[in-house]
Amino acid sequence: MERATPFLTFLAQELAPREGRGLAVARIAAACTITVAIAMVFRIPLAAYMAYMVFLTSKDDTAATLTMAVAGTVAVTLAILFTLGIAQISLGDPAIRLPAMALTTFLAMFSVRTFALGPISFLAGFLVVTMQSVIDEVPNPEAFTRTTLWLWMVVVVPAFTMTLISLLFGPQGAAVAERGVRKVLTDLEAALTGGEIAGRLAQWRAILVPLIEKSRNPPAIQRLLDALVILEAYPDPIPPRERTRLPYLVRGCLSALERQSVVAEPPPEAESTPEAVAATHAFAELQRELSRTPARPLIHTGHKPRQLFVPDALSNPAHWQFALKTTLAIMIVYSVYTMLDWPGLLTSIVTVFFVALGSVGETVHKLTLRIAGALIGGLLAGLSIVFLLPHFTDIGQLCALTAVVALFAGWVTTSSERLSYAGMQIALAFFMGLLQTYSPANDLTVLRDRIVGILLGNVVMTLVFSSLWPESAITRLRGALADALRAIAALLRLPQNAETNRQHTVEALARADNFKVLSQFELEMLPRQTHFPALNSIERLAGAAFIAASEPLARDVDARAVASLGDWLDRAAHATAEDSALPPVAEPAMTPKSGTAAQVAVSKLSVETEHVAASVQ
Repeated sequence: MERATPFLTFLAQELAPREGRGLAVARIAAACTITVAIAMVFRIPLAAYMAYMVFLTSKDDTAATLTMAVAGTVAVTLAILFTLGIAQISLGDPAIRLPAMALTTFLAMFSVRTFALGPISFLAGFLVVTMQSVIDEVPNPEAFTRTTLWLWMVVVVPAFTMTLISLLFGPQGAAVAERGVRKVLTDLEAALTGGEIAGRLAQWRAILVPLIEKSRNPPAIQRLLDALVILEAYPDPIPPRERTRLPYLVRGCLSALERQSVVAEPPPEAESTPEAVAATHAFAELQRELSRTPARPLIHTGHKPRQLFVPDALSNPAHWQFALKTTLAIMIVYSVYTMLDWPGLLTSIVTVFFVALGSVGETVHKLTLRIAGALIGGLLAGLSIVFLLPHFTDIGQLCALTAVVALFAGWVTTSSERLSYAGMQIALAFFMGLLQTYSPANDLTVLRDRIVGILLGNVVMTLVFSSLWPESAITRLRGALADALRAIAALLRLPQNAETNRQHTVEALARADNFKVLSQFELEMLPRQTHFPALNSIERLAGAAFIAASEPLARDVDARAVASLGDWLDRAAHATAEDSALPPVAEPAMTPKSGTAAQVAVSKLSVETEHVAASVQ
């Protein structure tokens, strides 16, 4: 029971209602219902995949949904042209078709890691390989050509439907960003009033970082992120006086966001501690940014222009190793169900394509969600086939059932990345079990085969990715920690670039927190790695660095002492990235009981640096 409590708490947090969630789920359910109705009326094949495409296309805001729909249309067009072209020479000839499948898989998965348009080439590659894998089940070339051409409708109809509904009823990106800022500020005010914010700051940063590119006022989100990092330096629990003052500051920011006048009450007296001074300044800057409405979108600082290929596309072996592992897994599952003459296991190929991720932790996390979602969706489909479908007499009843399950799956899908994929798998397993033909399904065999295919794909993926060139999430965690240390060092040594370096620090901390969660799924599958500092120590160090570099204190700090700490952090970042021991800290620091706030800030920064050195695992 004790072990179940954190899991239930996690589910309660992920599935809790929030602003905009109900409308997002309603849009998904409506698009699914319309898509299924179109598929049944016009007898479009692969209706299950059509309904699932709604979930793949749906995004938080209208612009992202439109972008995904256009990308899907381009991908399916390329896939159809390539499939028909390769079919002219490979149809019925395994000696050509199997190498073509392997090469297509390799190129698709390599492009995901290295190419800016990777999602398009990935989806195109997936469709090509899937069509190549079903050639043995197609009676003649004409039927294969007809099925391939139908793929365009299978992708475009749900994409167009979802886009149209989103254009009519979906929010703009700026509204989504404002909603996220409001939620974080509201939750922050409640947590500060209670005095306990430990463990939640990283969650709020994870919400805000993706919203910078959507917002009409990116500086406001950056100021809020700065404040959240500064709060890392506060003692836990927060001192009683600050439990009154900090919520007051947050309420002022909420009033500015809602375009309301600030409550006319005297602000609580501020403490003289450096963290109190820096937090006051950060929230004042945030309120100032929220009070003015930008006339035009502002330029996002700190972001380099996107390149067509990642810089290490050809030099980093992890990219081709990832593509090769996925290709091997695809060919294994294809060989297994071909030799067993069990074509119903085609879902194993779908599983491998969509579960494959960079690290073992990511893959295990996603396959865990996929298995759980597939079992739930399969159970719902099985119960529907046995108890509901025998009583259905028209398409309207089928659409009503689709809407109900889509509402449930959509609610799970609109959770954070830690749970959302389970909702997509609930939808996929349900649709694939229910929408077998154009008449009510009455056979559980198809459902059984598809669930078994999902399990087969997951088992093969786990074995391949944990055996060949295992890429640990801890390795990527170490890289993110090194980036954070490097950004903090730059913040201390280059105050003229403070804005950019603060943003780089926040982004690195967000990545590190994500990889720390994913590394927990690796358990004992990979060798233990050492020589990297604890994330919470670096978070507190970042808070101390943001305080020392804040405008009210930066002019009075000892620049030489701060620069010296920055030099050590640079060396520590290099050691962390290389998996070697951290260099020794020059001299122990003592926190003065008196002195100016700037002097205390530098001393606390030195202490946190020592804590980072001592936290190496």
